[in-house]
Amino acid sequence: MKTPSPFPLSARRTSALLLLTALTWLPGCKESDKGKDDAGPGGGPGETDTTRADLLKATGVCVEKTARQFLEASTALTGAVSRYAAQPDATTRAEARVAFHAAMDVWQVAEVMQVGPAAPRGAAGGAELRDNIYSWPLVSRCAVEEQVVSKSYETAGFPTSLVSRRGLYPLEYLLFHEGEDTACQGTSPIVAQGTWAALSSEERASRKRAYALAVAQDVNQRATQLVKAWAADQDNFANTLATAGSGNTVFPSTQAALNSLSDALFYFEKEGKDLKLARPLGMRECSTDTCPEHLESQFAGRSKANLRANVRGFRLIAEGCGEGYAGTGFDDVLVAAGAEALAQKLRERIAGAEAVFATIEEDDLRQALAQDKPSVRALHDAFKGVTDVLKTELVTVLDLELPQSVEGDND
Repeated sequence: MKTPSPFPLSARRTSALLLLTALTWLPGCKESDKGKDDAGPGGGPGETDTTRADLLKATGVCVEKTARQFLEASTALTGAVSRYAAQPDATTRAEARVAFHAAMDVWQVAEVMQVGPAAPRGAAGGAELRDNIYSWPLVSRCAVEEQVVSKSYETAGFPTSLVSRRGLYPLEYLLFHEGEDTACQGTSPIVAQGTWAALSSEERASRKRAYALAVAQDVNQRATQLVKAWAADQDNFANTLATAGSGNTVFPSTQAALNSLSDALFYFEKEGKDLKLARPLGMRECSTDTCPEHLESQFAGRSKANLRANVRGFRLIAEGCGEGYAGTGFDDVLVAAGAEALAQKLRERIAGAEAVFATIEEDDLRQALAQDKPSVRALHDAFKGVTDVLKTELVTVLDLELPQSVEGDND
């Protein structure tokens, strides 16, 4: 339970909005930007090529670092779920939930880094590892509940079953949803045949714990595969990205590699702005004032935390993956191309989006939608401020291609 503030809610929101305004106008300088103005606007083709190569190398290091952090978190999660499955009580369940939050905190950063092995198979170097770890929005609670009845999680074919039956979404449901109802309709066999209702509360809970352990173990194996794909002493995709150009079968040019990085950043547009915010706000694919059922994290109530982590992931690639976002990011490539004002604008827009979270008092967006919808709309608009720069000015200046998912989207 949150400690009540001595100040009225309206006063707190007013103060937070003033903070947002101030942060939006702060200079976007970071350590790696110092001295860039000395050479004048842009450093010519040579400097631009060097900075682009630096970005590819820095991104590979950043993605591998994040993948290793997730592997560590998912290993701890598997251990916590194993203890909960073996000795179920309030303490072990709470520990499993805490471990889930810690793992998801890292994964939501990685969501904006779907380059190479994490990307869909149709993308350059794609191996669909992301969907095998977390397939949202391709999820189905009913599909998970059908597995509880069938116990397919015990079969040898479980690791190759549909992604909607595996990954972090089912694990969230299994750890956090305490109801005994089912989301399946009458056409589902577990309803039509009465097999869900036939399970006792104890048997259903026991199966959920066993299923949760199978899912956690599978996620941990995928996390191991992701690290292996990027690690220098293993498959070394980081080097594949860093050496884009002639002779590279995955990225035959630096521009092709940059397009892959740009495509990853557009997670902020499609999944972030449109799916995680516009739909719940009732702005699209919703026939009522709000549609909280479209929020991410229906069971753990971390839709706000997920979006905050998405902003961090975006910022690590856009500005730099070092301490305080130092290092080479897309903003440095813009500066090298003579577009320092645009780089500054991008940094300010990202800082503005980050600052909006302080104006949302509620822990989860479900409560915020009900109690203060304008604060959620402000977050959507701040995301839009970033994506407007991304899909118009940035891609134009750097001659990048828009992903097919956003072509023709004027929002």
